[in-house]
Amino acid sequence: MTTNTCLFPPQLDDEQLLAYLDERIVHSDTAYHLENCPFCRERAEALNRFQKRLSTRLYRATCPSPMELGEFHLRMLGASQMLIVGQHLRECPHCAREVSQLDEFLDELSLPLTGMERMKVLIAQLVSGKGLGQQPLGFPNAAGSAGLRGSGEEPFVYQADDIQIIIETQDDAEQPGFKTALGLVTGLKSNGFMIEAYQEGKLVTTTFIDEIGNFLLTHLSPGLYDFILLGPDTEIRIQSLKM
Repeated sequence: MTTNTCLFPPQLDDEQLLAYLDERIVHSDTAYHLENCPFCRERAEALNRFQKRLSTRLYRATCPSPMELGEFHLRMLGASQMLIVGQHLRECPHCAREVSQLDEFLDELSLPLTGMERMKVLIAQLVSGKGLGQQPLGFPNAAGSAGLRGSGEEPFVYQADDIQIIIETQDDAEQPGFKTALGLVTGLKSNGFMIEAYQEGKLVTTTFIDEIGNFLLTHLSPGLYDFILLGPDTEIRIQSLKM
């Protein structure tokens, strides 16, 4: 029978009850008190019910909606939101599983997506490991702007259809022993492109390609890298670039 007062004063406070419920502290006196005091036991049960309701309401409260995950998978989000959701997927196994399941579902469809074109995947071919001669590495068609500077090796030049990607590797000025990749992309038909750097199959870093076509990747450990340029309807892959 529940009473209106504690049978073994002083009554247990909320901090003691929460510590007991969360199993942060295993205290024999608290356990004995709750076993023999209906008043404090009822308060503990009420706190436990409240915690469960709160956990249910807050479960995945910060996760993107299913619609947003679908738009991410179809590359329909803006570049900044793609970056935010992509970072969330690297940290949230629940959302990553949903996107993986969506990918498997779409792969099983025999008909093309209504109103959508499938992603165009291009493999960039290495044109040259040398410079571009008369074409400077920098900001094309931007009067008065400076080119990409540095004392790194001659840039790599890749071609994928009408798209050209120039990547110059340099020693990282802020982190000795690491590398920096300065890049310029020309021929893109739209904005909203990102570039991802992978080493040994693991995503290392991601950044935007700006409206002029420039990008910068820093603090890269030496080794072989694969790069993926992601756009609204195009994916361009650069394979096995040695930093």
